[in-house]
Amino acid sequence: MYVYELDPATGAYALMGIHHDKLRLSVPFEIDIDLTEIDGL
Repeated sequence: MYVYELDPATGAYALMGIHHDKLRLSVPFEIDIDLTEIDGL
């Protein structure tokens, strides 16, 4: 999963990270997802 964040200075989105097995973020809100479990849904 690719994570992008809006850069207020340029008004463009910038790549902030690439996640393969687990997605854990605190901005803009706290989220913790085990990406390996998505195929089982």
